[in-house]
Amino acid sequence: MIAYAMKQIVFIALIVLACGFTSEPAPVADGIAVVELFTSEGCSSCPLADETLRDMTELMQRENKNVIALAFHVTYWNKLGWVDPYSDERFTERQKIYANKLSDAQSYTPQAVVNGAAEFVGSNMVAFRNAVTEAVTEPALYTIDLQYTNSGEKNAVHYRVNKIPKNMVLNISVVEKHVERDILRGENKNRKLKHYNVVRIFHSEDAKEEGEVAITWPSDLAPEKGNVIAYLQHKKTLKIVAATVL
Repeated sequence: MIAYAMKQIVFIALIVLACGFTSEPAPVADGIAVVELFTSEGCSSCPLADETLRDMTELMQRENKNVIALAFHVTYWNKLGWVDPYSDERFTERQKIYANKLSDAQSYTPQAVVNGAAEFVGSNMVAFRNAVTEAVTEPALYTIDLQYTNSGEKNAVHYRVNKIPKNMVLNISVVEKHVERDILRGENKNRKLKHYNVVRIFHSEDAKEEGEVAITWPSDLAPEKGNVIAYLQHKKTLKIVAATVL
C-alpha cells in the first residue's frame, strides 16, 4: 500500500510539472478594454501618447488581453498654427462628456479613457497597463457579431447583440490602422508623426438586439488599411460593456 501511494504521489507531481511547463498560450480574458485616446497633431505632448497607444495595445494583445484602441483627434489645437485633418468637433464634444464625468470637467491632451470609466495621461504606460488589466478582469456580459456588406453604392454594418441591450448606444467607427504624416507648422513642426487606429468615421445610435447601420467608407482609405470597430456603451454611466473589431 505504501509503495502504491508513493507511485500515486510521483504521478501527480509529474502531471503538475508538465502543466507548469506547457507552451500553450494563456486563455483570452473574458473582459474587454476599449481605450479611447484624445489627441491632436498640433500638440507636442501627443506623439508619445500615439506611440504608447500602439505599443501598449499590441503588447497586451500578445498577452492575450482583449484590448481595442481608438484615436480621436480633437479640434481645440487647430487654431494654434496647424489644422489636424483628422480632427472633428464631435470628438471634442465626446471628450467633454467624459471630462464632466471623470476628471472634474478638465479636458486635456493626450487623455486616454478606458471603458468609459477610467482616465489617465495617454503617454503613461504604467497607467495604461493598470487600467487595461483592471478592465479585462470583469467578464463581458454582452457580445457583438458584425458583418460588413458592400453592394454598389451601399455600405452597411449589420450587427447582432447576444441579448437585448437596455439603455445602451452602439458606437461604430471606421479607423485607419496606421498613418504617417509630415507636420509643417505648429508645435510639431518638421516632425513625422505616426498615428494608430485613427477614427475616420464615427456613428452612434440607440442599440437594438439586431440592426443595420449605413456608413460611408472614406474615399481615400483603402479597405485593407481600415477596420470597423463596434462597442456598446451605457447612456448614463458611459461604461463600455462589449466591443468587437471587424
